[in-house]
Amino acid sequence: MQNVKRKLEMAILNAKSFIQAKKEGSDQLMVMFIIIAVAAGVAGLLYIFAKDTLLPEFQSKVSELLNNWFNHA
Repeated sequence: MQNVKRKLEMAILNAKSFIQAKKEGSDQLMVMFIIIAVAAGVAGLLYIFAKDTLLPEFQSKVSELLNNWFNHA
């Protein structure tokens, strides 16, 4: 009985150590995914803001410049 108990305790300890083992590069991957997610969120917010305020004005200025460039003759 003691032998079975000792084997079970060793199996539990092995499982704990396997779960808690630090994989090489896992922290860097998590930080990279967080940075990408934050950058995508910021880009989305900027697009939502610029779509209604800056984009129409910019688009009209570019269209005007192009029309003036090709209508010189």
